[in-house]
Order: sequence, then C-alpha cells, then structure tokens
Amino acid sequence: MYKKLSLSIALALFAVGMLMAQVPHDPNDQLYRDMDRWFTQGYITTSLPQIRPYPAQFILVLLDEVISRGDAEAQKRALRYRSALSGKDRPLHVGLTGTLVGENGDTTVYGAPTVDGVLALESWLTASYDLRVYGSLRKPGEELRVPGTYSPYSDFIEDWASVGPFLILQNWTSSLALGTASVYMQAGLNRTSFGPFYDTSPVIGSQAGRAGHFSVEYRKDTWNFGALFMVLTATDDFGNGQFSDKYLMLHTFDFRPFSNFEWGFFESVVWGARLEPLYFIPFNQLFASQSMTGFSDNSFFGFHVRWRPLSGLLVRSQVYVDDLNFNDLVSFKFDTKYKLAAQGGLDYVPQKGWFPEVRLEYTAVMPYMYTHENSIARYTDNTPNYTNYTHRGRSLGSDLEPNSDRVRLVLSKPLLPELSVALTSYFTRHGNASEGIAGMTQAYHDGTIFDDGRLDDGTATFHYETRFLTQSVIDYRLAGGLGLSWSLPTDWGDLALQADCVAEYGWNRNLEKGNNGWSLYWSVTGSWRW
Repeated sequence: MYKKLSLSIALALFAVGMLMAQVPHDPNDQLYRDMDRWFTQGYITTSLPQIRPYPAQFILVLLDEVISRGDAEAQKRALRYRSALSGKDRPLHVGLTGTLVGENGDTTVYGAPTVDGVLALESWLTASYDLRVYGSLRKPGEELRVPGTYSPYSDFIEDWASVGPFLILQNWTSSLALGTASVYMQAGLNRTSFGPFYDTSPVIGSQAGRAGHFSVEYRKDTWNFGALFMVLTATDDFGNGQFSDKYLMLHTFDFRPFSNFEWGFFESVVWGARLEPLYFIPFNQLFASQSMTGFSDNSFFGFHVRWRPLSGLLVRSQVYVDDLNFNDLVSFKFDTKYKLAAQGGLDYVPQKGWFPEVRLEYTAVMPYMYTHENSIARYTDNTPNYTNYTHRGRSLGSDLEPNSDRVRLVLSKPLLPELSVALTSYFTRHGNASEGIAGMTQAYHDGTIFDDGRLDDGTATFHYETRFLTQSVIDYRLAGGLGLSWSLPTDWGDLALQADCVAEYGWNRNLEKGNNGWSLYWSVTGSWRW
C-alpha cells in the first residue's frame, strides 16, 4: 500500500515537476553553479570569495558583469536572477517539491510544500528565507540517496509529528546580510561551503547540514579578508546524541596578484564547552591562540589556488592540514604523519561550440583526518566530542571517510536552453587505517570519522607512519551515472524536473572481503514554484 501511495505522489509531482528555490543563502542553489560556470568562461572577472553563501548585494555585482560580458543565454539567465534578488520580484513564493528515490530493490519518497523569498529591505540590507515542511517515509540516517546528488536529510531533526506513514520534518533556513558588495556581514541558519571546490570541498562542504553562520568579508581588487564563525552540534564518539556549545572559527586571506590568478592562506579551529574570546580576534593566528588555551582544541591550516590560464579553462587546488610530523619531514623521512585532505581539479567550460563542459577532480583524505580524541572521555555514551570535525554526527568537510581517495569526471552539455544532460563517473578507494593494529578495541576503530587512531591507553598510532590505503582489505567503487535536468518558466510558475541514475560496482564493499557486486541508484525530483 505504501509503495503504491509513494508512486502515485511521485508521478503527480513528476507531471508538474522546478527550479531550486533561488534563495542566495543556499550554496547548493543553481545560481551558484551558474556563477561558477560564468567565472570559468570569463563572464565574471571579479574574484569570488571563498566563504559561501554570498549576500544579494554582492551577487548583483556579479550578475551585472554577466549581463554586460556574457553571451545571449547567460545574459537571459542573469537577468532573471537579478530580478529575483533586486527587490523587483515578489517577496514570497510558494511551491511543491517531491523526490522518488531507489537503491536496488528499495524505494522511498519524500516531498514538501515550500515558501521562500528574498527581501531587499535597503540597498545595504537584504534577507532571504526558505521553509520546507517535508513528509518522509524514512527517518534521518535511514534515507536513500544517489551518490553525488543533493539531499535535504542532513538538515533534518527528527520530530514526533507524523501523518499516516509520513514523518513530518521541517527545514527552515534564512540569512540576513548587512553592508555593500565590498564590505558585508551575514548571519543565518543555513548551509555553508568554503574554497574553490564549493560542492565537494574538504574544508566545509555544501552537503553538510544547516548550522549557525556568522561571517564577515572585506574585499579589495587585489586581496580580501574573510572570517567565519559557525555554531555546530556535537555528538558522542558513536555519532549519537545532540549537544550544544560546539563551534568553528575560520580566517582566510586571499590574494590576487594577477587578474586570472588567486591564492590564499586560511586557518580554522574547532572547539567547545566554552565561548573562547581569543578566537574572535581578527587578523590573528588561530594556532597561536590555541596554544594559549592548552592545545586541547583542534586547529587546521590550508592553502588554495585558482588559476584561469584562458577563458573557459580553470585550474583549482586546495590543501587542508590538521597535523604533520615536521621533524620527520625535515629529516627526509616521508613515511610519517599526514593528517590532511587535498584536492585538485581542472574545469573546461567552452563559451560556444559542440564540445561538452568537462570537470575532472581528485580528492584524497589521509588517515585520521577530521578525527580527534575526546578530551572529556573517549568512547563513552552521552559524552560529547567537541573537537572532531563533525556536525550532528556527519562530516563538516569532505563526504569521503578518512583514508580514502576519489577520481571524479563529469561531462555536461545543454541540449536546449532549458534542458541539459550530464555524464558522471568516479572511482573511490577506502580502507580502515586501524586494521590490524594491536591494542585497539576494534569495535571503536572502524576507519570512520569517529576512529581517533589511538590505542586503548590513548597512545597515538599515526605519528611515525602514513598507512594511506596500505591495508589488506580496500573498498573499491567504480561507477557511471546519467543526469537530466529540465526547467520551464511559465506565467503560472517555474516547472522543473531532475532525473539521476548511477550504476556502481564495488569490491570488498563496506570493508567486507569478497563482498563484491552491483548497486543501482536512481531518483526523480519534480517541483513547481510560483
């Protein structure tokens, strides 16, 4: 009965099908994907800040560039976005969205009525909001998702409300921005991303759930400074519970010596159980501040580069470091500790012609990156871990587990102005860096982000060796996917449809030797927004 009900709801939404909410505080919005494409094509020459989302005041400046420099189709889309963000559009939109998703023989459905809008209160004061009240057949943590696609479940908090078989899960996000395109501050409850890889970032990924967001950006032609403060939710070392008073502070300094080349240095710190004033000092070294608090917090630093050698071609890279064994490295001993994540990529977006858009990237997450021992009590129920790199039990950075890597290739092409197709492939590897280490309770050391890499007595095992994907059992995944995206603006609302399918073959799946086989993931999302 439930499957028939799910199918009927999905087919109804398939028929009415939509563009995403088009609110600037969501870094997953189609608006940001379009801005990335326009930046690569050279239609946007203004430097894009690393901290997303952006306020409407700044986005309007970018859209004006596209309107003056872009081709006819880019200008058309930019004009539509500009109308929505400049206050000329209605401040309230309503809609429906629904998704039917399956994995092998398992199928489920979720959907929501939506209310969203952008408020241009003054030229220096804007706000945006988005309310979705989902009905879902699955609890958060039990959802199905096609790899590489958007899912709202990381935002959800399980409630007692239900209607028949459907759980009622609300998702409210919003943001307020104060300032100009050159200097602005933002405060909101929303998703955040950081760095040149906005959708797969190893620093702050847009797949991470909504959190408290407070940021400031000061922009000049050749450099800028940004600061981000996030209010997170801790769990215990098993990913259970919800505990307040967990925070992240990030500072970034970005430099643009040439119009087509940018590089930057950034650092961050994760801590909890207190509000630390030292971390709020601007133009401060966070590691130095951490040393004054006893080194119990978890600090990081990193670098990023973005180079556009010619219009349509973009080279990107980013490294995010928790810890290195400096003494070993200067002694030329390279089998040592690298608690870091690194990413490199190449994007090709032609301005015209038959050749498709190409995106190639490689990501590596070294053993025990993002993990941190619980300074209160390790592996104890209901004891919050304030220093690992998680928010509500999920990674705040890459969607890969520690001791993993991935090669990803995406080819996409607009077939019509409102219809596009994408071909995706990826190859991933993952191992349990704690495999075979004596003195560890194996139930706690499963190679996930909650495995701190320490013996039962607290001794770290990773200071003097790397162990990157050297284990006897490695989980390999090779996949190919197809995505179709269609949208149609009409006088009575925007219609859209997104269909995705991924076929994946795995060896030693879930680190079980000999567990080989196929998995088929698929989803259809349809929406209407007026």
